[in-house]
Amino acid sequence: MVTSSGPDDVIGAKVGDARDMRRLLRRLGWHRNPLRRGTDRFEGWLNFVLIMLLLAGGTGLSVAVAGSTYRSQARQVAWERAHRHQVWAMLMEKPAGPTASARWTGPDQVARTGRIPAGPGDTAGTWLQVWVDDRGGLTGPPSRRRPAADAFQAAVASVLALAAALLAVGMAGRRLLDRRRLRAWQSEWMEVGPRWSRYR
Repeated sequence: MVTSSGPDDVIGAKVGDARDMRRLLRRLGWHRNPLRRGTDRFEGWLNFVLIMLLLAGGTGLSVAVAGSTYRSQARQVAWERAHRHQVWAMLMEKPAGPTASARWTGPDQVARTGRIPAGPGDTAGTWLQVWVDDRGGLTGPPSRRRPAADAFQAAVASVLALAAALLAVGMAGRRLLDRRRLRAWQSEWMEVGPRWSRYR
């Protein structure tokens, strides 16, 4: 069944949006109210400054962190690709376990021997590929780094950390302002309360 929204539905949605906006402005301390105190206005400015810091600082911080992370990771990837080489190694014996003795020639054209991973079906004379460094020593394959993805994750983490820090500052500021407001209310009640109460 297809339903269409009439003028009343549209007006109701707009009224609901306006109420939500007023509620948000009240929560942030940006509403117009003749009963607002100095602490309320200060809280409104504090919220404004914290939001601006999050928007401006978060943007700058995320760009800086993402750029730095990307450059660092890209350099590491380029270094590993330039200094890790895949060569062929010949098994010199049948594997008695997960490794076997093998012989290979490194990038410096020097022959080397060592134990390399081998399967149970391999035999002496089998050729296997291994990763070596510039001096021909056994090493692992280049890491599967993703500079762009790592940069994005670092940027998101930095913005979340900034948001958490600013939220903590905002909560601490509100706690101090609430204490000040409570003291002011208590002081005013001590002056006005006896006039309205039978206890004098």
